[in-house]
Amino acid sequence: MSSRIHPALAATLLLASTALGTSQALAHAVCGSRVFPATLGIDDPGVSDELALPTLSYLPTNGDGVNEADASFAYTKTILPNVGLNISDGATFANPQGWGRGDLNVGLSYQFLCMPETEFMATIGGNVDIGKTYTNGMGNDFNTYTPQLDVGLGFGALPTSLNLLRPFALTGEVGYDIPDRTWTNGGQNSQNFNWGFFVQYSLPYFNANVAEIDNPFLKHLIPLTEFTFSNIITGTIQPGVMHLASTYQVLLEAILPMNGASGHGVGVVWRVALLPRRHVPQFHRQTPVRS
Repeated sequence: MSSRIHPALAATLLLASTALGTSQALAHAVCGSRVFPATLGIDDPGVSDELALPTLSYLPTNGDGVNEADASFAYTKTILPNVGLNISDGATFANPQGWGRGDLNVGLSYQFLCMPETEFMATIGGNVDIGKTYTNGMGNDFNTYTPQLDVGLGFGALPTSLNLLRPFALTGEVGYDIPDRTWTNGGQNSQNFNWGFFVQYSLPYFNANVAEIDNPFLKHLIPLTEFTFSNIITGTIQPGVMHLASTYQVLLEAILPMNGASGHGVGVVWRVALLPRRHVPQFHRQTPVRS
């Protein structure tokens, strides 16, 4: 297995280090008073700038019955108003196969809807896993195209009598994997329907829009749970917590396979993401509290 960094990965990291130091774009998907931060199982419903480096995960037994550890990076960059480019790559360790790099993934996203009064936004896009960019058998010899829709809804429009519910928000995603080749080496390449959602309770939103939180650490936390599914028969539940600051976010989640086809044992996934240094997210600014 080659230990050299993929040329596209190296170029992207160089570009990302420059862009994150100068960008004025939003660091999160923002609609009205609501921020939809990027999570691990599904994408956020907007277009933003972010470098996730690294993302580390571990699962005692995956759906193929082997021990798995992963290390990856992801970069998203706004290239036109409401249009973003994303690129990701990473390495996997599977026992006893060993280390290998997966297929390079690139894509475009277009945020076509934001309704500030109801904190509802939506983004449509597409990704492609580029075949033959892997090492040690960790990828495919064909391209896989995935059209995708992401939506988000905050509960901020609820009446003030339900103030404690207003920090809740939901995000949902649907996508469909389409290989550009039907058969490979006598085996049929599968098409997969992927979908998921996550529930968050944003303490930054609570602090800015409901009531002030005195503790400087708690006001940055977002407890959340993600649910991811593929072809309905496999999936994971991922409860966790995010610490969201002006220039970075840290996210830690457990990985709970939903059945034997999804894996066995409790895994863990952890991500550090860097955000544009000059941008202060809206939810950190104090706004008048509704009474």
